Amino acid sequence: SNPPGIRRNRAENRPNQMRDEVSEVRRRAGKLREIRTAGGRRFLVLEGTPADRFLDPGRSIGPEEIEELETEHALPAGMALAYRLLAVRDRTEREIRDALAHEGVTAPPVVEEIVASLERRGYLDDRRLASAYIRYTMEHRPSGPHLLRRKLREAGVEDGIIEEEIALALTARDEARAAERLARGKIRAGGDGKRDARRVHGFLTRRGFSSHVVNDICARILRGEIPGENHEQ
Repeated sequence: SNPPGIRRNRAENRPNQMRDEVSEVRRRAGKLREIRTAGGRRFLVLEGTPADRFLDPGRSIGPEEIEELETEHALPAGMALAYRLLAVRDRTEREIRDALAHEGVTAPPVVEEIVASLERRGYLDDRRLASAYIRYTMEHRPSGPHLLRRKLREAGVEDGIIEEEIALALTARDEARAAERLARGKIRAGGDGKRDARRVHGFLTRRGFSSHVVNDICARILRGEIPGENHEQ
């Protein structure tokens, strides 16, 4: 059965809505199919469901059938799309919404039902995603809080969650240690301290480390307190 709000009132009079025609059916991923109409509409449907009757190019579709494609047939297709995306990696709520919109699943009741269903099942959790992203990044490509914030914001994580997870995972000491390890790899044995400091300053800044951390490390490089990894002692 359809969730509340999915089906609209079919008794409404729609005198201005004209019939359309299926012009093309495109294969997406798995059993997902994209229907394109002569009127420029796009619908995402799932093969093997009652939507199969729309998978014939040249089929005429009326206003009520268009509504079906936008709502009840879009729901299982949108869920299938979301599950495929989440099988690859965790996604934020905004990423799921953007992916649905990109595939033509835009009816608000459908989108809200998909998001709510995923959240109920534990598949959508922006806090869990932020925490995992920070841990993974610090292990494989150490970065400072500024870059972590930017990447998580781009993915659609709320600022409050970002700040809380960064505070939990990246203390001031952790940031300083990570920055110093990276700096050591950029310092050349027997090189020029000023040149090394400039190189390290630009590199650490691009990696999102705090300015006070970057400035402290560069000052220590100039004083000769941070040798490079291949520095001959």
